[in-house]
This record gives sequence, C-alpha cells and structure tokens, in this order.
Amino acid sequence: MLKRSPRALGLWVGAATLAVATGAIVAGDLATLHRRARQLGPERRVVVARRDLELGTTLTPGDVTTRRVYASQLPRDVLDDPALALGRAVRVPVVRDGYVAAANLAPSRRSGLDGVLPEGTRAMRVVIEDGLRPPSGSSVDVYATYERDELGTGATARDPATVVASGVPVLAIDGAGSAAGSSRTIGVTLLVDEADASAIAYAVTHGRIVLALVPPEDARVPGVTRR
Repeated sequence: MLKRSPRALGLWVGAATLAVATGAIVAGDLATLHRRARQLGPERRVVVARRDLELGTTLTPGDVTTRRVYASQLPRDVLDDPALALGRAVRVPVVRDGYVAAANLAPSRRSGLDGVLPEGTRAMRVVIEDGLRPPSGSSVDVYATYERDELGTGATARDPATVVASGVPVLAIDGAGSAAGSSRTIGVTLLVDEADASAIAYAVTHGRIVLALVPPEDARVPGVTRR
C-alpha cells in the first residue's frame, strides 16, 4: 500500500478544508443574494431620460429609453412603456437618467405651451430691456424697481427694488437682439401662479423689471407639488 508523507497529507487536509470553507462562503453569499432579491421585489422595466428633459419639451424616441430596476426602488407612477411618453410635453423637468413618471408629463390631449400649464398657473410674457437673456428651461427671480412717486407715502417695501416672483420657470424666449430705440429687448415667457402674475403685471405697468438667474435648487414649478 502506497503511504503518503506527513507533508503531503497535511497539504491534502488543508486543501480539503479550504474547499469546504469556500463552498460554505459561496453558499452563504448566494443565500444572502436570494434573500436580498426577495426583499427588493421583482425587476420592472421603467422609462428613464436619455438627456435632461426641460420644461415644455415634447418627447421623441431619442429622449427616453428603458432600464430594469427592482420594484421596491421605484417611486410611484413611473412609466413602464416609452410609447406612453412619446408626443407628450414635459411639465416637470427630468434630469438625465432620471425616472419619467406620469406626473412629469402633461396629459396627451395637451401640447405646446398649453401642455405645461398646471392648474392655477399662467404663462406670462414680459419684455426686458438690456437685461439677462435666460435660456428656456432655466428659472429666474423677477425684480421690480419703481419711481418714488409710485410708492406712495410711507410705502418703502419696494424701495429700491423687491422680488415680485421667485424661482419661476422660463418657458420661452423671443426677439433676441431686436432693437427698441437704443435699447436691445427680449421677450421672456414665464410660468407663474395667479398671485405672481398680478404682481408682475403691476410691476410692468408702474415700474421696471429685471430678471436674475437662480440655481436649480431654488427653482419651483407653480401649481405642482414636489414629491
């Protein structure tokens, strides 16, 4: 009978022990993965943005794609079929790779500027002279300055300037580079609520307005409650 040396026997025992330990670890990891998968729920196909989707964008096949995600990781109302998004206008912006939910889009029966107006909002165009040219999809604060005789006795809240609307989205711009006398003017269409529309209308007729670009963190969509 062939005898094994003590060294060979030790190596054999060590290899067997390592194999058993490795098998136990792998089995434990697989069990953990299965438990984790059950906790996360089944995978679902969902619609995500291929690029940043700005306010008012009418979605085309190049704007969205799909991804498989565990159901427990999804917010409510995420679309599962790109066909449900195509041709609809974006009323709540979506960042690149973000989920596209029903709440981000206007109803299919609405399009264009009408499509991005939530209930209780107004699209309001203002003319700015020699001022900021904000890009569509950005957000701005609207400042107003008034002549002192427009303020009335003791009325200092608007002196020298005040914010009459804050963080409002820019829907569109027009007339860039057109001239009005010696001034360069631009038309800016803003998405505002009824109170902001009234304040801006007063500012336009009684003073002068100036726009200031705000960071995305300070932006808001009038009439839409963020989740």
